[in-house]
Amino acid sequence: MMKKIFKICMCGMLAAALISGCGKKPAAKPAETGTEAAEATESAAQETLAVEDLTGMDNGTVTLGEYKGIEVSKDSVEVTDDEVNQAVQSDLSAHAKDAEVDRAVQNGDVVNIDYVGTKDGVAFDGGTAQGYDLTIGSGQFIEGFEEGLVGAKKGDKKTLNLTFPEGYQNADLAGKAVVFDVTVNAVKEEQVPELNDAFVQENTSFKTVAEYKEDKMQTLLKNKSDEAEQKMKSDIYTAILNASKVEPKQEAVDANFNNLIARYSNQAAAYGMDFKTFVGAFSGMGEEEFKEILKTQAEATVEQRLVVSAIAEKEGIQITDEDRKEVADQMGYESVDKMIETAGQFDVDDYIMNNKVMDFLTEKAVIK
Repeated sequence: MMKKIFKICMCGMLAAALISGCGKKPAAKPAETGTEAAEATESAAQETLAVEDLTGMDNGTVTLGEYKGIEVSKDSVEVTDDEVNQAVQSDLSAHAKDAEVDRAVQNGDVVNIDYVGTKDGVAFDGGTAQGYDLTIGSGQFIEGFEEGLVGAKKGDKKTLNLTFPEGYQNADLAGKAVVFDVTVNAVKEEQVPELNDAFVQENTSFKTVAEYKEDKMQTLLKNKSDEAEQKMKSDIYTAILNASKVEPKQEAVDANFNNLIARYSNQAAAYGMDFKTFVGAFSGMGEEEFKEILKTQAEATVEQRLVVSAIAEKEGIQITDEDRKEVADQMGYESVDKMIETAGQFDVDDYIMNNKVMDFLTEKAVIK
């Protein structure tokens, strides 16, 4: 469970500050009713929070156990035809287009509609729209709205007698009976393109289906190999941590926790959300539950920093300008200076040192 949670927009324990984005922007929560169907979730922009420079901070103490010759297993990897086909199908689906069809509305269709919502015969604010594309089954509108359009055809007019939920955020509409008069302008279905050489040539750098599928297989193989490598390194580190006596200082844990909160809050503000809304959109967790996860991560970060620093000192592992340039290139920065300006010297060097020490430990491990 913990491992799964940490994947929520976590770009690595030490890499988060180096990477400008963690995956996709969180989608705005679908509007619960016709009143809000055309509006994304909006929040006032939040003030940017400062991220503390942790250079020179006393992280605590560590007494290293054995860290060379750690015995670990590395998973063998393979890619099946089914996995390749699933990856190909995902690509095809990503290029699917909505095409108008001459039939009745089905679940999953996109319908273009005009609608007017009234309460006691009077149109209410936000309850009217024209030319709105609604995916049937998406749950964007109140219960009964989307279901009431199933079976309708282009040109049909439907009158939907519905009731807003009791807990609806607009008190004027909560629990109230309303009427939506809806006109169906078009019915569209998602059409997935066929896999052929024409599709490959139009959407990829390859010329044939065979070349394209071979590339898919190699990409999947690399991803699996990378995952196996990371798991092995994680096992090495865990064994070293368990063999060592690590005593992180609470002040260091608190500082790392506050920095995590600041980074997530700033990312939320960039999306026009507050921290709580942002966390819910990404993880589905409540604010306090997510903060508990961050506290655990902060402590683990300090522990890892203590272990890594101690090994680096004993083995004379240092960071060079070439190391920084390599990371800048990997992360897509135009220069080392720009990377440092964006992420900060401490986070850059922290990330590099962590990787260099882990590479050293992997080289010294006994891999089965």
